[in-house]
Amino acid sequence: MKTLLFNPFEKYSERILIIVGLAFTVIGGYLGFVFNARFDGVIDLHFVEKVSLYQPILEIGINILCTTVLLFIVGKIINPKTRIIDIFLTSMIARIPYYIVTFFNANNKAYTISQGILNLVKSNKTNPLSSTDIFYLLLMSFAIIASLIWFIALLFNGFKTAVNAKETKHILLFIAAIVAAEIISKIVIINFL
Repeated sequence: MKTLLFNPFEKYSERILIIVGLAFTVIGGYLGFVFNARFDGVIDLHFVEKVSLYQPILEIGINILCTTVLLFIVGKIINPKTRIIDIFLTSMIARIPYYIVTFFNANNKAYTISQGILNLVKSNKTNPLSSTDIFYLLLMSFAIIASLIWFIALLFNGFKTAVNAKETKHILLFIAAIVAAEIISKIVIINFL
């Protein structure tokens, strides 16, 4: 079970990973549309009032592309035999945890609570949130942090497997690539979507 959740790249064939990765990418785009989720950066997920049908899938595509390109460049530096398909599969599979978190915005619940908090801050009022809303926010925050950790674990394990990364400098290059991918994806999404 641990291998399935954190390192499916060692156990499953390329064909299965492609099918699962593509299926979840499409499902994730649809869930983003249904639950008004913006994937507006490699490590970002935000809930908004309304998204168009194409917006989440384009954002996911941009995120996968940015992650793939930058990790592939770093992979080639580490190991010239790195294959782009392995990095692409890693980038697709690692995003799955983010798609699960979209369910927290059923009936725009997460968006409504966050807007309520923003309105309280803007008006300088001290009206407390209901205990139900606080519990919901805590639960959602835990789920988002867990999905980020799971995303990074999947991404690193897939990268490590694809490029045979073993040294500390490989980990630092991996981190630098993810930070660069986040910045580039954010710029592209903000300016073009």
